[in-house]
Amino acid sequence: MSDANAVTANQLARILGVAPSYITQLKDQGRLVRADDGRRYLLAESRKLIADTSDPVKAGVAARHAATRGAGVALEAPAPPPGDDESDTPLAPTQDDPLAKRRALAQALAEEAKARKLQRDEDVELGNLLPVDEVRSAISDAVTALRADLDNLPAILAPQLAAEREEDRVRVILRDAIEHIEREFARKASAIAKDEPR
Repeated sequence: MSDANAVTANQLARILGVAPSYITQLKDQGRLVRADDGRRYLLAESRKLIADTSDPVKAGVAARHAATRGAGVALEAPAPPPGDDESDTPLAPTQDDPLAKRRALAQALAEEAKARKLQRDEDVELGNLLPVDEVRSAISDAVTALRADLDNLPAILAPQLAAEREEDRVRVILRDAIEHIEREFARKASAIAKDEPR
């Protein structure tokens, strides 16, 4: 075996794109092949042993965890075909791979956007959130009605007020008319929140 095939635990972790603690776990499980010096590991043989002893059910979970960490690769790299020179095989991307990190970040942002959209849809369905166009239209209608009522107030009240000689009676007539307009506006505003016909 060439010296390039013998790697330290930290080098093996970088090559496989895993945490050093996972290398310790593999060592404890007897899933790594030690080099003759007893300190390093044989890369090609360890990869093969890891692949041969992996649980297919856990492989998908491992790949998802690797993607979440930003590695973008599965924890266990496939063993090279027999007869291939290990030095010619490109190394798998590591956790320091900026492209993999960008991909993982983009995927996380996309998932977050989907979650926000689902939350908005649920809030609309439950009546806790109203579409902005409907709210603008309803407010515009209520303000237009308020302005029309206020514009019509002098024409409606002028004959009544002209006939009154008592100041207190004039105040009562004005107050009643203004309160009527306020109640109508409040009714239309509450109908917006309840999504009722106005």
